[in-house]
Amino acid sequence: MVRIRIVKDRCKKCLNCVNVCNAPRKVYEEVNGEPVISRPEDCLECLQCAMLCPSQAIEFDDVYLSKVVIYNPKFVRLFDKII
Repeated sequence: MVRIRIVKDRCKKCLNCVNVCNAPRKVYEEVNGEPVISRPEDCLECLQCAMLCPSQAIEFDDVYLSKVVIYNPKFVRLFDKII
């Protein structure tokens, strides 16, 4: 199972991670206006949540950003701008 963390002092509570999650059972939930990792075992490791986090508050253990896992062309273009 992938280990995901939200670094609270970086999180801007934009909820991009909640909205972009592609997992059949969403990994993130909104609780009192903040994102919470509720089902990490359902993570598909697509990393779209990390790519769309404006403050880089989402961290994964042993998973690295790569164009190989980012299959949506829109996110590949975003990735190209970041690196």
